[in-house]
Amino acid sequence: MKIEEEKTIIKIANILRRLGRKVGVDEVIDAINALKLIEDRDFETIKAILRATMIKDFVPNEDKQEKRSQEIENRYSVLGKVTDSPYLANEFYIYSPAKSKIKTVTFQIENNDIIKWSKIAKRLKEITLNYEGHRFKVKKNGELDMRRTIKDEIKYSLESPYLIKHRRKINKSDIVLLCDISGSMKDYIKEILLLSFFIKRVANKSEIFYFSTDVKRVTNFFQVGGINEIDIKKVISIVSYGSGTRIGEALYNLRKNHGELLFRKCSVIIFSDGWDLGELELLERELRNIKHRCKSIIWINPLMDKPSYTPDTKSIKIALKYADLMISPTILLKRIKLGKKEKVISLSY
Repeated sequence: MKIEEEKTIIKIANILRRLGRKVGVDEVIDAINALKLIEDRDFETIKAILRATMIKDFVPNEDKQEKRSQEIENRYSVLGKVTDSPYLANEFYIYSPAKSKIKTVTFQIENNDIIKWSKIAKRLKEITLNYEGHRFKVKKNGELDMRRTIKDEIKYSLESPYLIKHRRKINKSDIVLLCDISGSMKDYIKEILLLSFFIKRVANKSEIFYFSTDVKRVTNFFQVGGINEIDIKKVISIVSYGSGTRIGEALYNLRKNHGELLFRKCSVIIFSDGWDLGELELLERELRNIKHRCKSIIWINPLMDKPSYTPDTKSIKIALKYADLMISPTILLKRIKLGKKEKVISLSY
């Protein structure tokens, strides 16, 4: 190929740039290499080569300006803006098998969603955060405290008319929420955001992490006064939203980088469908470590709300071995009374 022909291609690339087409060095090199491969080329062949290498998705200048104005409008629009519906959130990443790409996706958060997930957060607080400690406090409806009663009798010269009763103090432990935002969970992004927001609201001692192929701490994004104050775009941008799932690797990185959060007074909540593309041996090892170090593991699986769902995946079978409770969001709202205490229905298979 002659040098004059290469210069001509470069001139064509410059013209396309002025027309608004993003033609870079890679496109120019592709065009030159393609022309080198074909010795006998006519005008139509050259046009086809240039079209395939440099002007594949040509956008006219007017359309480009309209598209640019739309991008600017979207960039400065308020996420979580209040409309006729309670809340409207937009501008998310969508799932692509190759990698995550930005695309506007809208969904509405209705009042029913807010009520449902605030109740779920409160139920999780009842289940995971409260546990009986070693100390006691005086309670009229408690059990008889013989030691304090006898001590009080001595104080009143064996004429005390009171029987002292006590109950164990209810301590509040920490909570670590892990939410799966991989491609298989892209339809539950609204539920993930609501759960994160209300968990942080009802439990001060809580940390929130999002994971897919990696894991990132997002607690500070949910320390806000209202749902419409959440910077959704930043939350999604710091982690590989819509990609694959490596739960075992995410748990390993959590323990490696934030191991101080996992201790005997901490409860771990995992919100995931359990589809794992990572190493199953690593997943089992990390779940075993968390089980030994923490108070409890609660696994919320949204797929369990579907009547046809069965726990056939190997990762879910591993999770059932170590989770104290495997449950769906809907069943989590239901209660059954066993004696004097209320417990949650467990859907273990």
